[in-house]
Amino acid sequence: MKKIQFSLFCLTFGALALGTTVVGGADGVLTDRSQPFTIEADTAQYSDVTQSARFTGRVVLQQGTMQIQSDTVDTLVDPEGYQYATAKGGENGLVHFQQKRDGSNEIMKAQAEQLLYDGKNNVIVLAKRARAQRFDAKGKLIDQIDAEELTYNQLTEVFETNTKGQGRTHVLISPKSNAGKQGGK
Repeated sequence: MKKIQFSLFCLTFGALALGTTVVGGADGVLTDRSQPFTIEADTAQYSDVTQSARFTGRVVLQQGTMQIQSDTVDTLVDPEGYQYATAKGGENGLVHFQQKRDGSNEIMKAQAEQLLYDGKNNVIVLAKRARAQRFDAKGKLIDQIDAEELTYNQLTEVFETNTKGQGRTHVLISPKSNAGKQGGK
């Protein structure tokens, strides 16, 4: 497996957007943005002329606590400097994402057949068999959302689901622990 390190400007998922999407301090998204961006893949092609790159074969992208695993990743920086990326495939045909949440010990995990990042519109789309989950420091599931497609707007911090006519959206929200509280006080 070849290990390639590029500057954040040239090849990035815009702090791999999903990290800024589903998570919201110290050791996560905000800190990750200042960390080096490392990409490992079996093969890599980069064009300085078109500001595009393609990584194939067991691709692992790492920046701070953020990690994405997939079969392929295509990146592009447009003439205005906006960044776009598409990650496809991976274990069981799914792209896998993980990142520590800022200001907490929680971990965000997401998966889908395809992850699309649009840096110009600050939108991330998890397409086909999409799932986003939040876990506490002990690994206990806190929240989960499943849909055929999940779209997250980084500016408005709003998730939208689209079933694409394939079933329904499923959401799990765990109640906050009331341990130690008595009589509803």
